[in-house]
Amino acid sequence: MYYYYKTPIDRVPMLLLLLFSSTVALQFQTKTMTLPGPNCLKRCGDVDISYPFGIGAGCAMEGFELSCSKTDAHSILKFSGEIPVQTILLSEGQVRIMKHISTMSYNPSSKEIDQDIWGRNLSATPFLYSGKSNMFTVIGVNTLAYMTDNVVTCDYWVCLGPRPTTISWHKMGSAEVPAAAELDSLRTCPTTFNTTYLNTTAFFDEHAGRVPVILNWAVGNETCDIARKKNGSYACLSTSSMCVDSSRGSGYLCNCIKGYEGNPYLPHGCQDIDECATNKPPCAGCINIPGSFYCPSPRSLNVVALAVGSSIGAATVVIAITCTYLFHERKKLAKIKQKYFQQHGGMLLLQEISLKQGIAFSLFTEAELIEATDKFDNKNILGRGGHGTVYKGTLKEGSLIAVKRCVSMTSEQQKQEFGKEMIILSQINHRNIVKLLGCCLEVEVPMLVYEFVPNGTLFQLIHGDNGCHNIPFSTRLRIALESALALAYLHSWASPPILHGDVKSSNILLDENYSAKVSDFGASILAPTDESQFVTLVQGTCGYLDPEYMQTCQLTDKSDVYSFGVVLLELLTGKKAFNLEGPENERSLALRFLCAVKEGRLMDIIDSRIKNVNDIGLLEEVAELSRQCLEMVGERRPAMRDVAEKLDRLSKVMQHPWVPAQHNPEEMESLVGESSVASLEMIGSGNFSMEKRIVQGLLESGR
Repeated sequence: MYYYYKTPIDRVPMLLLLLFSSTVALQFQTKTMTLPGPNCLKRCGDVDISYPFGIGAGCAMEGFELSCSKTDAHSILKFSGEIPVQTILLSEGQVRIMKHISTMSYNPSSKEIDQDIWGRNLSATPFLYSGKSNMFTVIGVNTLAYMTDNVVTCDYWVCLGPRPTTISWHKMGSAEVPAAAELDSLRTCPTTFNTTYLNTTAFFDEHAGRVPVILNWAVGNETCDIARKKNGSYACLSTSSMCVDSSRGSGYLCNCIKGYEGNPYLPHGCQDIDECATNKPPCAGCINIPGSFYCPSPRSLNVVALAVGSSIGAATVVIAITCTYLFHERKKLAKIKQKYFQQHGGMLLLQEISLKQGIAFSLFTEAELIEATDKFDNKNILGRGGHGTVYKGTLKEGSLIAVKRCVSMTSEQQKQEFGKEMIILSQINHRNIVKLLGCCLEVEVPMLVYEFVPNGTLFQLIHGDNGCHNIPFSTRLRIALESALALAYLHSWASPPILHGDVKSSNILLDENYSAKVSDFGASILAPTDESQFVTLVQGTCGYLDPEYMQTCQLTDKSDVYSFGVVLLELLTGKKAFNLEGPENERSLALRFLCAVKEGRLMDIIDSRIKNVNDIGLLEEVAELSRQCLEMVGERRPAMRDVAEKLDRLSKVMQHPWVPAQHNPEEMESLVGESSVASLEMIGSGNFSMEKRIVQGLLESGR
């Protein structure tokens, strides 16, 4: 620190310069350790900030708080809010600051002393002025200066207080002496004066009236042995640190042990020094160990080299074997997939797709369908059946699909004909049939991919929570007609004809407008019976299965007619096709219906919610059509196209313009929700009726 005294040309000049640095010793016991958070500043201007120093709450140990003063040009790290900090020396326990220069001069005219004396009392801080690292300098003539270890007062040219260090200078110039001991405060005073002028202003302009000073510091006010016994306040937190008592006699410093470097005041702050990683390693074959290094003998180097070489060789062999195994396994899997693909007629299917333009049919990979269904997660299951499980899926472009994983194939012939059958099924295009989008052939049992139909099945609509009572008779008749049209198309207009083989209410899906879409046609594995017809190998569903098929094991188009007759009964009665919980003679809906017709109790079995005196004729006509479909002998049953035509005529009778509507839109609102009422009404939701003889007359006339 410089103490600088100056007067005008008619005043007595005296310049006292004190240049010193001091280490900081903590003068109080740290109660708790506050570790810096990730957002604490690590640098201010050109100065690195190391804990225990820090800026802001929670960033510094108590007593080591600094501040970062930002100017237009740069940032300055400051101590006590005003003293610039140049360097923090963590291992030495020192901090270098820029201290203010003090001046004092005598004014003869006023006989008063003009003084700018800067003294800083550090007794309440962790810092002390260093006695070894600073030089006390005085510039002036006939000057006497004092350096004290406590605060002294200067009254004109009389200095009061202890005088451990005295500098006397009687000629113009300067004098320097080392500061004898560490001090917590400093003041200087002049005793004699001379009128000689000494202009030293330019000398200090560069430093803006400040000179460098070293402060010593230490943590706490006890020795290392005492500090270690106190939980929560011991500052040497790194496991690779050591504690050093302060030379002052109280407080201590933390240093990293030999072979480590870093910040000992932080957990894991001291890190091992890798001596072997330097540009010039200490020895050949240098091996780094924690805190030191090891230089093996030449023989050891050979052994190590041999061991390392052997290890690398063994690792290389293991990696090579693993890669070879994985390569062969992948190749083996690819061959298996190729085998399945060819086995299921994939090459033929590819050839047909390339030859026939306009076929919207895709061959999916197993990986695509696994990704689309989220690895066939159970949450995506839409339904289970005897032939497999159907999953909801989403393709990469966002379109929804339904993926059916079939259970098994029962014969090699089925596998060989599968590709041909897929070509036939892919060409089916009917608005009331679920579209088959593609298949996956590279698995043991092929997977089929259909368009996604959002509103569930007819079975759920009839027997679900809402119940059949919410469905108007006109809607039931429309769904029956649409289903019959789909089956008639498969039987009579598809080339070659296709038999469904598993017609039931759970295989009739409902789209966003609650229009019927027949599904699972050919979803069971298809097998040819002759060169022109492909049929389904049926496991069948109890309650829907054709009794004639049970006797002959021959599936015909009339087998689908029988099953459809059971679906008609479900729509008429609101009851399930087979009910295990009922009496034995009432478990089969078909047998129960036929008995009721035979005994003249038809209206007893019809759903009471659709019975209306004006609709009795239409109900009887639909019931009679159901009875014809349920004939025990297949030849007596009508063809599906005849069933569709009759349902179409009955539907038109209900929509005859001179018959007033019976039902109101509120009935449909409870069925499908407010948003779907309008679309269903457009299809036709009102019930119309007329006298039975008028109905019969219209039917006979072909209207």
